[in-house]
Amino acid sequence: MRKHTFVILFIELLTVTIFALYPSAIDSIAWTPSRAPSFNGVLESHAKLQQVELLSEGTLQGPEDIVMDKAGALYSGVENGDIIRIDKQGKQEVWANTGGRPLGLKFDQQGNLIVCDSELGLLSIDRNKVQTVLTDSVDGSRINFPKSLDIARDGMIYFTDATKKWRRKEFLYDLLETKPNGRLLSYDPSTRVTKVLLDDLYFAHGVALSSKEDFLLVVETWRYRVQKYRLKGPRKGEATQFIGNLPGFPGGISNNGKGQFWLSLISPRNPVLDKVHETPWLKNTLAKTPNFMQPGPIPYGLVLGIKESGPLQLSLHDPGGKVITGISAVQEYDGSLYFGTFQQDKIGKYKL
Repeated sequence: MRKHTFVILFIELLTVTIFALYPSAIDSIAWTPSRAPSFNGVLESHAKLQQVELLSEGTLQGPEDIVMDKAGALYSGVENGDIIRIDKQGKQEVWANTGGRPLGLKFDQQGNLIVCDSELGLLSIDRNKVQTVLTDSVDGSRINFPKSLDIARDGMIYFTDATKKWRRKEFLYDLLETKPNGRLLSYDPSTRVTKVLLDDLYFAHGVALSSKEDFLLVVETWRYRVQKYRLKGPRKGEATQFIGNLPGFPGGISNNGKGQFWLSLISPRNPVLDKVHETPWLKNTLAKTPNFMQPGPIPYGLVLGIKESGPLQLSLHDPGGKVITGISAVQEYDGSLYFGTFQQDKIGKYKL
């Protein structure tokens, strides 16, 4: 009995010692977030998103973004590289497979589907399903994690490189390390030139142009904020905060063409994580643990409506994520909102 106890204690001590000596993958820094806003006023919680209609439930794996073609068919990229097309009658088919992981999607003026593929770069897929890599590098460095995009009327493509350090499946390292590794990029199809417009972003996620295309918004997920980048005028090239101290992790953003942005929040903020951010050694240690022990999304459906002039206009909720959770993208089309989801198996439709 004593020998058995000794062996168990020895194994436990050895495990703790190895864990303590094993180097962390990250070298985090301290950050003290502002106190999270409460769900009052415009943010008051309700259950309107529990009226969401679920599309293709159980048949999709990670439909993070969605886009509509001119006929009203919906497209979304999933985990195995497929781009799924769902027509207005609900018929679903595999439209293409990139061979990577398609995330952000947008049609250009010529009808080509432009794709942010986290493995391959910025892609173009024409109507004949011919795939072309538009760009996969900038200033001599690899575009590491293409995430989201928007396309101007002149054809200029604006897109995000979420983090230039960590790969897609290592995004939690980027969260815990708390360093600005993200970038806002542009690609000009006429010159094939890729440029860095904005650097040092904290997980650059969604991007959306204003109605007049005089500025765009870019989401910084880890900082709970959205930045405004000016494209025209005397302050061209300047970035300022558009909205900050959000109640959750912002993801995708889109413009409805009527003076309003829609912003998805993937998860409410985690008060424990906000506190852990103040202690680098604790985050370094947490990065050594298995994924199931690391911070994950809190089930909740949340979308914000924000005027182009800045004020928060409305919020839509599903407390507890009973019908839809992990909303990573939102698009308004024909009187309804369509939702992409993070690590879920469904797309949502909410009638306005």
